[in-house]
Amino acid sequence: MEKLENGHYYHLYNRGAGRSNLFQEGKDYHRFIDKYRYYMFFTVETYAWCLIQNHFHVLIKVRSLHQQEVLFQKSKGTYPKGSFFGDNFKHAKPYDSGVQYRHLMNSYTKYFNKKYRRSGTLVEGTFKRKRITDENHFNHLLCYIHRNPIHHGICRKYEDYPYTSYHDYIGNKRSFTETEKGLENFGGVINLQKAHSEFRLMLNEEYYLES
Repeated sequence: MEKLENGHYYHLYNRGAGRSNLFQEGKDYHRFIDKYRYYMFFTVETYAWCLIQNHFHVLIKVRSLHQQEVLFQKSKGTYPKGSFFGDNFKHAKPYDSGVQYRHLMNSYTKYFNKKYRRSGTLVEGTFKRKRITDENHFNHLLCYIHRNPIHHGICRKYEDYPYTSYHDYIGNKRSFTETEKGLENFGGVINLQKAHSEFRLMLNEEYYLES
């Protein structure tokens, strides 16, 4: 499978093994988000994400080694201890995004298995990834990822589902999401919301990007 290369954009997604649930309650979603931030923040820029009960999507760009170094030096000593992977290092070490992703999933699987008294794998094989080829592809995916809860009939409005980065874009909250590129591509918050509204009507219920 294609390695995640520095400087490139990707759509990453995966689902529970046998379509089983990855999240059972709100605390599970929040634990996954915390672990994602801990393991992935220094290796990727995250532009969109969505967690559904049995699967998830993220839109990322893999940071260059120089970006990792600058971010590490900027953050070292300013973030609370234990807030990111490798914060005990004296100097920045290269982060491999694929390795960090495996750390994330191994850690979350241990948490989930212990909590729900289960064993074995949690996700279906290795994570799926598709390289983003151009700006239109990027914009399409950003809307698609946010639309996922509507697509699966969980809610009717983007604002009604709590576990997506859409709230970062419209100002309801702030997390690790890098919103600047998305807002620039769409021409601001109002245009981004309009684009999402149009996208909601554009796709029918048989559309599955991941199939």
